[in-house]
Amino acid sequence: MPLSGPALPAFETACELIERILAAADGLSADQLDAAPWDESSPLFVLATHAISATEWNFVQVLAGLEVDRSRQAEFDSRAASVSDPQGVLAERWGGARAAIESALAGLSDDAWEAPHYHMFMDKNLSGHELVCRALAHTAEHVGHAEMTRQWLDAQ
Repeated sequence: MPLSGPALPAFETACELIERILAAADGLSADQLDAAPWDESSPLFVLATHAISATEWNFVQVLAGLEVDRSRQAEFDSRAASVSDPQGVLAERWGGARAAIESALAGLSDDAWEAPHYHMFMDKNLSGHELVCRALAHTAEHVGHAEMTRQWLDAQ
């Protein structure tokens, strides 16, 4: 079933944001993907892994009510150097998450956009519209961080 209503722009925007993060990571070595511009900042591999997982979790689990296997801590512990093909890992992870998000949105009832959805990290209920706005804003923050990190790497 093709996406329509609020699901279509939500999905398109989520895809655009994640693809910008992946573009910032494109063509980099594992060492570059694991480099961070300052202490306590996240490297690009972590940013991409976290942004993909958080976007999937918000859309699929919180909004659509379908279970997502997610370990937030594992996202921040991930390192490109620990896998043989970090670019492939990110592409595969995004492919799976993107399909899950699209499927969840396609099966979403119209009522889900107004209904309350409990967000455990915020410890409150949000309407579907508010949840999606906050999820996309969160991902957009990571886009800025990823693009700035890429500029820092390119200047090295």
